[in-house]
Amino acid sequence: MSNTALPTAGNRTVGETLKQFAQPKMAMMLVLGFTAGLPFLLYFSTLSVWLKESGIEEALIGFFSWFGLAYSFKFVWAPLVDRFDPPGLAKLFGRRRAWIFVAQIGIALSMVGLGFSNPTSSLAVTALFSFLIAFSSATQDIGIDAWRIEAAANDDEQATLAAAYQYGYKVGMVISGGVALVIAGVASFPVAYWVMAATMGLAAFVFAIWDRRYGIHAAAAAGLILLTVGFASAFGSFAGVLEDGTIGHTLMVGISWLCYLVAAAAAVGFVIAATLALKSPPDGVEFSASSLFLGIGFAVGAFLVVAVIAALLGAGLPAAFGALGIELERSTVAQAAIYIAAAPIIACAIAIPFIRRLKPDAPQLRNPTMAPFLDFFWRHGWIALLILLFVSSYRLSDIVMGIMAKPAYTHMGYDAEAIGIVSGTYGPWIIFVGVAMAGFSAVKFGLRTSLIIGAIVSVLGNLTFAWLVNQPSSSLVPLFIAVTADNIAGGYAGTVFVAFMSTMVAKSFAGTQYAIFSSVYSLGPKLVAGTSGVMVQTFSGGVDAAATVEGYSKFFLFAAVLGVPAILLSWFAHKMKPDREAVLQNAPPPGVDTGTGSSSDAAERA
Repeated sequence: MSNTALPTAGNRTVGETLKQFAQPKMAMMLVLGFTAGLPFLLYFSTLSVWLKESGIEEALIGFFSWFGLAYSFKFVWAPLVDRFDPPGLAKLFGRRRAWIFVAQIGIALSMVGLGFSNPTSSLAVTALFSFLIAFSSATQDIGIDAWRIEAAANDDEQATLAAAYQYGYKVGMVISGGVALVIAGVASFPVAYWVMAATMGLAAFVFAIWDRRYGIHAAAAAGLILLTVGFASAFGSFAGVLEDGTIGHTLMVGISWLCYLVAAAAAVGFVIAATLALKSPPDGVEFSASSLFLGIGFAVGAFLVVAVIAALLGAGLPAAFGALGIELERSTVAQAAIYIAAAPIIACAIAIPFIRRLKPDAPQLRNPTMAPFLDFFWRHGWIALLILLFVSSYRLSDIVMGIMAKPAYTHMGYDAEAIGIVSGTYGPWIIFVGVAMAGFSAVKFGLRTSLIIGAIVSVLGNLTFAWLVNQPSSSLVPLFIAVTADNIAGGYAGTVFVAFMSTMVAKSFAGTQYAIFSSVYSLGPKLVAGTSGVMVQTFSGGVDAAATVEGYSKFFLFAAVLGVPAILLSWFAHKMKPDREAVLQNAPPPGVDTGTGSSSDAAERA
């Protein structure tokens, strides 16, 4: 028997590295990334253009963004996804794939329902299906994350799977944020959502058959379609920036069409492979039509149960507040959201003195559940509060501004098609310019300087929108300038900030403490961002006033001001260090599995 070791990350050749991306699971990860990215913009961002065109006020449009909090609270129902087998489907697909399939059915049904709603006459129904898209998508994320982690053979493969997932995710966002708006501009928003539902259904079909004899060929063809469509949209977007007739423009258009031709050929291969896959039974699994119908019935039933509960809560909560004599005015709701956003920071400030009094041998600091949370505050003391304020404020201006960006485009007079081309198709790809610049800056100037630059360019990116809304909509050039500036700034700031958060965690609790930072980074700003529509109307003359160009301009200036605290705190980021060593000296406490043990340890645990 040969004892030749498999090549490791350090000594792989280029060919061996590329083979990692040629594995069947990589094609499937592309598809799953696509199904995760597709609904992300449809529950609010793309919908906000429809709402604005339907005459819905900015305050209500802003409140719709709170449905995205489903992603922040998905840990509440994650244990159900982890431990419960969906009837029928678990027998056919296994638990992880079964839940992903259930969520995908829920997403598709939600998109169909949203297409049949009318924001002008039935805004509550539109809101219900918007929430269901977000809820189903968050549920899908739970299953995809678990499947990706379990599918990886080692830590190196986690990175390649994540890369495939991120690319698929980006293509999904281009389709839902760009192509969907173009379809809406050419046809209508209902048609756009129905096309997106059909696309999700097709992706769910690919995921369902990929383990059949020819299913992986269908998945590979679908992955190639996503890959080439992504490249085609990127090159097509860059062509839109260049002047017609130039060599650069002609080259970009030519490459774009070449990618579309490859995608068309892959589509033919997909149809053939999918047909053959349907004729062949899945390997190692006894296919049962009754199990499939039972599973689909469960998925539809679960969707209806969640829909009924959400509808009852949506109707019942305002009635309950009314019975208590509490009037839910827009300004009151906005104030409550800001108070809730500040509550976690206040709670931490109250808890820090008690946590700091704990002795190093305190059992709480070694408890598998409590230790990751207590360790951070025990080591940093009051500096922890400064870190949390920095984390919650660094991207605050971007998040608040972003909620009203597309309604502002519509208010200016840009139609859905123009917004889709510039913001939805061109915008996502230009982010990578900012990401690349951030990587170079961190290496060249260091993380502290890069954090300061990131905070400054975020403010400057927001200021371009205050300039944009005062420009005529007869030309796409101002829109291209604003979207380019904002996305480069966002890509830069987001990258250096992720690096900063990674340096703040203890290695023994990296996953949990990073999750805490992620929650603080997103939860508070998202709550505040939901009030952005109220801000626009307030700046336009009052909470109940119609939005004006002046109101939008003042709002974007205010959003830029929200980035000033991040600039100031960035100067002191290098001093945000703990004054105590971790009790466990970066060794995991008893009962905490870091996933870095030896293979024999893993086998023992299994």
